[in-house]
Amino acid sequence: MLGLLWITSLRRALVTADTSTQSSAVHGAKLRFARYGLRGTVAARFWIYQRREPVALVYWAIIPVIMAATSVSTVTTPRYRVAILLSGVLAGAFVGVFHANSIGTTGPGFGFEATALSGRRGLRAYFAGQNIALVMVGLPLLALASFAIAAVARHPADGFLGLAVDLTALGAGLAISNILTAALPYPVEKRAGNPAPRPTDGYTGYPIGGTLACLAVVVVAIIPVIIVILHTGSDPATVRMPLLVLGAAAYGLALTWAGVRIAAATAVQKLPELAQLAIRSKL
Repeated sequence: MLGLLWITSLRRALVTADTSTQSSAVHGAKLRFARYGLRGTVAARFWIYQRREPVALVYWAIIPVIMAATSVSTVTTPRYRVAILLSGVLAGAFVGVFHANSIGTTGPGFGFEATALSGRRGLRAYFAGQNIALVMVGLPLLALASFAIAAVARHPADGFLGLAVDLTALGAGLAISNILTAALPYPVEKRAGNPAPRPTDGYTGYPIGGTLACLAVVVVAIIPVIIVILHTGSDPATVRMPLLVLGAAAYGLALTWAGVRIAAATAVQKLPELAQLAIRSKL
């Protein structure tokens, strides 16, 4: 339920629907979200991609593996909370890493999409629609993994602490991925024997820089949540947990909101360049 509320808040708060792209113009049988305008159309496309593209499925499968590997050494020790919190931080960061070049990985198709992205409003719809689709997959996945780790630690209620970290880390990860997509995209190509797209020659350092940026931003963004968790340890759990989760959801939404607007402001100045770069991808 919280996940649905968070997704709804994203949809309503991040952008204002473009009046030129309402449901009467874009609604289609296969894109049910298209009735929400350009934002819904983008969300529908990314949603289909997350469910059907093998590389996207691999990326999502890697996330719980990262969380499990991060927590395995401490989850059954008195430091189990480190496992719960650190796993959420890394999961949110790597969601950002895997989607920090969505224009490049879209490839030549972005050239057609760019014709509908007129001005900042259209670009905000583009990035917000992408985020909605990613939250629909990522939030339940991260939450399930956090509660599973808490259950293994024999402190299932602390899964709510993990959920608070998940909400913030996911919001920060999506924000920096949007900004990197607009500011530092790069063309990719698929090579024989490896279905995952790789940067073309001359851009091999971009993924490393993007990974470091995502890790740094998420770690910094999560500090206020960690401080609150540490300073509310003596409060009753029935009061503490709901407030932590709701506060983290609002904070994560604010981070994503900021990321969308920064990315749109960056991309609007170089949209033709972005389209040309995407066309160079070989998918």
